[in-house]
Amino acid sequence: MQERNSNEPRCTRCGTCCIQGGPALHVQDRPLIEDGTIPLADIVTLRPGERVYDQPRGGIVVLDAEMLKIRGRDNTWTCVFYNHEGHDCAIYGSRPVECDVLFCRDIAPLAAMYDKGRLTRRDLLPEGHPLLALLDEHDARCAPADVEAAARLARDGDAEAGRALREMVRYDRELRKLTTDKGGMDPAMGDFLFGRPLSALLQTMNIKIYDMGESIRFDFAPGER
Repeated sequence: MQERNSNEPRCTRCGTCCIQGGPALHVQDRPLIEDGTIPLADIVTLRPGERVYDQPRGGIVVLDAEMLKIRGRDNTWTCVFYNHEGHDCAIYGSRPVECDVLFCRDIAPLAAMYDKGRLTRRDLLPEGHPLLALLDEHDARCAPADVEAAARLARDGDAEAGRALREMVRYDRELRKLTTDKGGMDPAMGDFLFGRPLSALLQTMNIKIYDMGESIRFDFAPGER
């Protein structure tokens, strides 16, 4: 949404970039989180090993480092701060740095800083915070690369991989419920603390989860292997 001088094309604030997805957050954006402009509950953690859409490259890539991103709305990646009716941004005056440098006719400024100085959860949770140990345990037990590997094997009929995948899904669910029920946190905080639910990661592989009483069943629809 960056404006240019009067002699250059300028952003018309059409909202296309906002609809395609909210920005990733960088160290320059930390004050916006600390002053409450961007609540933690409106941030989603994308973890190493996840497949995500890379705007400068215009395609899907596997993340090699953690990324914090403003969450979407209405089951899409449309930025939660974007107002469809008014075609405007609720925090435009204090917008994140990616929004400030983004100009759809020239993405070079965005590409130059896109993967540099990104914020992480540890930047926002103080050292010694009791939740950090849970974050580490969840990352170890539910790493996106391990989830994908188990899912591919389970799709091919590997029963042991299927059991491992069920255990990962069950643990992911229980940990999110624990922080909500026992910790009194907003359920939306789970996406910041633990990243996207494993059900969402599996859905990108065309795998649906069904609860069968105390058991979990996977529907391996045709799709990416």
